[in-house]
Amino acid sequence: MTYSFLKPDGGPSPLIDVVQIRTDFSTYATVFAKNHTAFNTRNQGDHEDVILTLQTVNPGVNADLDVLYCIDAISHAGTQPQLFVQIPKFLPNAIDSTDAQNTPMQLTYNVVNTAGPQYQSFLPGGYLLYWGIDTGTTVTDVKITDTITLSPAPTQIIIAFATANTMTTGTSVPIPFNESTQITSNSTFIINSTGNGDGAPIAYSFGWYAIAKA
Repeated sequence: MTYSFLKPDGGPSPLIDVVQIRTDFSTYATVFAKNHTAFNTRNQGDHEDVILTLQTVNPGVNADLDVLYCIDAISHAGTQPQLFVQIPKFLPNAIDSTDAQNTPMQLTYNVVNTAGPQYQSFLPGGYLLYWGIDTGTTVTDVKITDTITLSPAPTQIIIAFATANTMTTGTSVPIPFNESTQITSNSTFIINSTGNGDGAPIAYSFGWYAIAKA
């Protein structure tokens, strides 16, 4: 027999459910361990997972509370269930007449890259954060134009920055390589630099990060 949460019940006598009750007692720890910390451990009985039913519409907020819920979000990678929040509508009021809606805010994204060399996480609001290090070697005075491709591909790159980790050797006082960025598509941008400045090859390194829309 398998575990039944319906027994024992308010029937005429527990005697008729003895077999089921014994089964429930013998399997309870195994059944309870699903989404909980197992018994006989320091945190026994703690919830380990929160399961949210996928919603089809935003629930709205009509009371003094916030609503956490799961609903499909559309991104460049397709449609995936994500965690959203809605907060009470605070405006308009007697001081501020702005009609600010309690628009749902996306809190999560289903991909995080912590392995590198390109790292990626997410920010509240449906944004993705990327960062990494771009390295190479200059060829005489040829301008550096390195293309960075973001993965997973976002819908739109909002901003991209680069910071030089390498100093020039072609000037009396070494200074960091100059740098600029140019967004070229929804998932690529270029790091530009004039390089070393003295015609000699040199290894270079740029730290970079980008914020994009999922």
